[in-house]
Amino acid sequence: MKNYILTLSLCLLFSITSKAQQDLTLFNFNDIPQSSYSNPANQFNGKFFIGLPVMSSSYYSLSNSGFAYSDFIKKDGDSLRLDFNSMISGLEEENFMSFNTKIDLVSFGFKVGNRTQIMFNITENISFRFNYTKDLMTFIHKGNLAFDDNTADFTGTAFSANYYREYGISLSHQLTNKLRLGARLKYLYGIANLDTKRSDLKLTTDPNTYALTATSDILINTSGNTDILSSANLTGEDGFLSGSGNRGFGVDLGMNYELNEKLSLNASVVDLGFINWNSNTTNYLIDEGRSYFDGIEVDAFSPQDDTTGTSSYDRLVDSLEVAFNVQESNNSYTNPLVGRIYLGANYKFSEKIVFGGLIQSEFYKRNIKPSLTLSTNYKVSKWIGVAASYSMINRSFNNLGIGININPGPVQIYIVSDNILSGFKPQHARHAQVRAGINFIFGSTKTREINPSYSGVIEKKEKE
Repeated sequence: MKNYILTLSLCLLFSITSKAQQDLTLFNFNDIPQSSYSNPANQFNGKFFIGLPVMSSSYYSLSNSGFAYSDFIKKDGDSLRLDFNSMISGLEEENFMSFNTKIDLVSFGFKVGNRTQIMFNITENISFRFNYTKDLMTFIHKGNLAFDDNTADFTGTAFSANYYREYGISLSHQLTNKLRLGARLKYLYGIANLDTKRSDLKLTTDPNTYALTATSDILINTSGNTDILSSANLTGEDGFLSGSGNRGFGVDLGMNYELNEKLSLNASVVDLGFINWNSNTTNYLIDEGRSYFDGIEVDAFSPQDDTTGTSSYDRLVDSLEVAFNVQESNNSYTNPLVGRIYLGANYKFSEKIVFGGLIQSEFYKRNIKPSLTLSTNYKVSKWIGVAASYSMINRSFNNLGIGININPGPVQIYIVSDNILSGFKPQHARHAQVRAGINFIFGSTKTREINPSYSGVIEKKEKE
């Protein structure tokens, strides 16, 4: 339990600085093979590609729907001060923070005939998500007496930290000259997890004694070996490379459909799946009911108790454990992936320019987090493509994205971001996201046409 509370404290501290979105600009950047991660129906321009290990695709995103750094940290002369009142005043009743990183260890793909492409990937996935209420931040700043009835409601506060490896194989096939379908199957290897399954909690403070009465129903699940990166555990039981009993499966589905030569529709569902956590699991349950905590004596915070050898932190955690009647068990559990849906439409203004609109929704713990993106893709030359986008996400309206793809020969270098302003004014940003990498692509057709019409291209090739 002590390790869990320390882990949670570090996660909460880290999340305060967090800012995220999911490949909104990359969605229509078909020349980049990694665009298939958001729509497996996408096909890259070439016969074969291989990504440099680790360097082919590195993805990072941070998000905070509640506030930006400048809403919380204010300049006061030559110094900085915390402005809780300003930060809290801008919060919704429920808010959300997240951090995600995805790094490809292995990636390659090839074309089969004129209509089919197959891709493989091994990807490390690390994510942290935190839902928090306005009451939680008010309680941290002012305590329970800031509420009219001395009761703070934290119901809906939830967190999830997840680390797993994905082994994926995808297939994209041009079913007809107008319809292209894609699917990716994923085997998932769970490495570590911490997740709030239930999180109903209300705290009431006695105005005279300041004792806390909690009405709660909380279940927290954890899985992971703290020594997993040691040499002895790399390949052994519950090891970093193999041996863990934490296994799962996932699937991505996508389609592209050309209504006519100018207009096309795109749709995908990503990360439908789950992981069964069976190794080194610990469950912390505070069963539905009331708990009472009247604190500890001031002198209990001495650095070290000579008689017991315990620190003040240990004694505080022990007191909370007893007061809230925390029950521990070691049961297996299952967690779903955080699923996303993309719905888009593209208008081909000319051979070099395509305009697009995209709606994306993310599903996390029965909450829906939508976003809207408008984009333009432009082919500068046969080997340079650029993209620009504007996105509205999580009550943030200043997200300007850019992307560039340079592919003079077999070497492709690309970088795509959904909010370039976060690099110049991070203190005002609620979102930051970037994906970059280097691929080798062979057999590509050098053309200034962007997203060539498949009906024309296939008919031509199949006549040859």
